[in-house]
Order: sequence, then structure tokens, then C-alpha cells
Amino acid sequence: MTFTERVCAELMELPIKKNCCRRALSAGLLLPAMRQPGGKVILPCKREAMAEFAKGVFEKTYSKTAEVNVIGFHGHRQWQLILPSPAASKLTAQLREDGADIDELLHLSECESCRAAFLRGLFFVSGTVNDPQKSYHLEFVLPSEESADAVTNYLSSIGYPPRRIARNTGVGLYYKDATSVADLITLMGSHSIIFEFYNARIASDIRNNENRATNCVARNIQKSVAAAARQIDAIGRLMESGKLDSLPEPLRVTALLRYRNPDATLDELKDLHHPPISKSGLSHRLQKLLDEAEE
Repeated sequence: MTFTERVCAELMELPIKKNCCRRALSAGLLLPAMRQPGGKVILPCKREAMAEFAKGVFEKTYSKTAEVNVIGFHGHRQWQLILPSPAASKLTAQLREDGADIDELLHLSECESCRAAFLRGLFFVSGTVNDPQKSYHLEFVLPSEESADAVTNYLSSIGYPPRRIARNTGVGLYYKDATSVADLITLMGSHSIIFEFYNARIASDIRNNENRATNCVARNIQKSVAAAARQIDAIGRLMESGKLDSLPEPLRVTALLRYRNPDATLDELKDLHHPPISKSGLSHRLQKLLDEAEE
């Protein structure tokens, strides 16, 4: 099973206890459906399990017997659900009207379970989600600009404005940030698979922190090596010019210790002094040697 199929399998097991929630679930399923003369709607389904699930939901919601047919589609099998229901056909048209307000049509804000049911129905027939171990990507593909606008407005109203992309089969509304993907899966009602998102996110954060720490150490080493090279070069010029002998003894001691210990860190170098000096005192002496070399 793909990750999307696993999510769908879990969500299909959730019970629908209220009629309003079943109507909201049906509305989500109907968004990509096609209207036919005589008050019929046709819903294409990629999987047989989804077609049978939608059939059961529609028959309970509209008290009409739905039919599932298997058809060929570019060399692949596809399931087609036919529902003879003027009420379902009317709702499908309303959902696709220009400027349609999904919340107003379905009263989703009045029932949190209705909101979850609508999102589940929409995901069942138009949604995909990537395995979080590979990447974060959740997308709904809507058949028209009008239906995409309606869903965009609704998702934005609940705090999850999607990004938009043209697809061969319609308009894609998608999310690529882990928080939005995980939140929407949770809103739909997932209680077990969602832990895979959190585990993947924790693992990703750990890897990112380790990489940042490694990069930080590498940068510090590079800076230290470059600084030591500049210091040794400066001390070498002071030696060649004879100026080193004229410098105060503390500077000469530090210069010779640095020159003889090119790989020593500042902490190691300060401890080589007798008596040891502070790190800030060592940095001051090394800067003074650089300044003298420049002069």
C-alpha cells in the first residue's frame, strides 16, 4: 500500500454518528464528481475500496442505490460510481459555483466533526500525501478553477491557505511544510499514522541539529587554521626583518611559542606560557604581532 492508501484505510474506519457529518463527508466526495442529465452524478475512483466506501456513504445520505462500474482508463482499471440523486447533483453544482462558500453551504463551523468529515471526503477522492520519511507533501487536486477557489477559501478560513499549481487533471492545492501536513491529517481524524509524521519530524530535527553542529565545528576549525597561518606568516616576517628581537619579551615569548606550535589551539597555546596567561591576553599579544608585521 502507498502511504496515501494507508491514510485512507485508517480514515475509512472512523465511524460517522450524525447525519450532518455524513452529509459533510458526502459533499467532500462529490467535489470532483461529474453531473449528468436526469439528476445523476458520476464519481471516478482510482481504487475499488474507495468506490465501495463512497457507495455506502451516498446510499445512507441520499437513500438512493448507487452503482459501481469498472472501466478502462489509459491501460489501467478505474472504478466509476453512478448515483441517481437530484439532491446530490444540486449540491455538486452549488459547490462548483463561482464564489461558492463551502462553510455556508454545509454549516461546517457549527460542528467540528463535520469539518473533519468534509476534509476526509475531499482527501479520499482528490488527496495524496507523501511518506514523511521521504518528504512532506499533501495535495488536493480539484477538477476546475471554481471548485479549487471554493476549497482554497475554506482551507484559508480555517488557517491553512494552500499553495496552487496547474495539473493535467485540474488544479492542485498543496502544502510542503511539516506543520500544515501533520495538522491537516490530524484534523481529518488520524490517530495512529500521525505519529509517523511526528517521529519523522523529530528524526529530521535531530539530523539538522547534528549537521548544524558539524558545520559550525568545521567553520571554527577553518577560521582557527586561517588565523594561525596569518600569525605564523607575520612572525616569520618579523624574524626576517630582525624586528622581533626589538619587541618586548612577552611578545617574543608568544611569537616563538606560536611559531613552534602551529597546530596548537588558543587554549593549548596559552597553557604553554610560564606562567599561563589568559585567552584574552594571548589574543591581544597575537594581534599586536600582526600589527607590528603590518608596520
